[in-house]
Amino acid sequence: MPSRPGRFSGARARQRALALCLLLPPLLPAAGRAEGWSLGLGYPSVSVKYDLKAVAFEGKYISGSGVQACAGRGYWNFYRVAGLNGFAGLEAGYIDFNALDTKGTGGEIALFAGGEYFLTEKLSLLMDLSPTLIALRSGGRSTSYVAYVVNMGFYYHFGGPRPAREAEQYSGPDAETWLEQLKSRNWKERRKAAFQLGKVKAPQAAEPLLALLDDENEKVRGAAALALGRLGDKRAGKPLIKELENRSPYVRALAAKALGTLGDKRAVNPLEKALKDEAKEVRKAAAAALGKIRPAP
Repeated sequence: MPSRPGRFSGARARQRALALCLLLPPLLPAAGRAEGWSLGLGYPSVSVKYDLKAVAFEGKYISGSGVQACAGRGYWNFYRVAGLNGFAGLEAGYIDFNALDTKGTGGEIALFAGGEYFLTEKLSLLMDLSPTLIALRSGGRSTSYVAYVVNMGFYYHFGGPRPAREAEQYSGPDAETWLEQLKSRNWKERRKAAFQLGKVKAPQAAEPLLALLDDENEKVRGAAALALGRLGDKRAGKPLIKELENRSPYVRALAAKALGTLGDKRAVNPLEKALKDEAKEVRKAAAAALGKIRPAP
């Protein structure tokens, strides 16, 4: 029986496209610090996603109801806080269909926007809405239309920094803005910047915040101490212990609170001494911090 090269070449093309979709993202050169890659499972799709600092790339394969599609996605992660990512991006792909006695091929291009919520440090749920332009060709006839597609899938994240924590520590444009504001001559602006840097847990803020412990204003020093505790950087342990002897009870109280958040066991003895502090707010903060650091009896 004579061979049918068109059929087999088409199958090989689909296999190559699938391999490209699933293998290309992890092999992309890291344009920035790589945060890791993940495997996504949706209905009815499987994908590999590769995350960089503020962008991500994904190869996706979809199969079901007589339709096979291979698509590539580019993400822009414009918002990350407390385990929630907001993103937008562009998708383009190849379609092969054999349904309702109709065979053909086509392509699709889409804009999408959505969010990714981390259920655990390794598992996330991603959902987005994508207005999609679909163009199909079958038997010499062409058609095109716009569909509104909802994509949803679960993603398991491998290696690298733990995604849920990394989401909390996102060092996006907001963090850079607050870092610059630490240099302001207005103490209220410096205090606000220190507080916000602790809130977004920007890891690159550790050194500037440590320097801010020597600020002339006690409100700024207190905000810096609190932010250092939220950052979770162990280098802040000794400087915060030193701040338990600060002349300002406001700073001493926030330093004690920060040490409790940091969980540094080196602070146990200094915090025990702080239980006898002349200021009630310091004694209360020291007791709460010790409750966090010491194991429950």
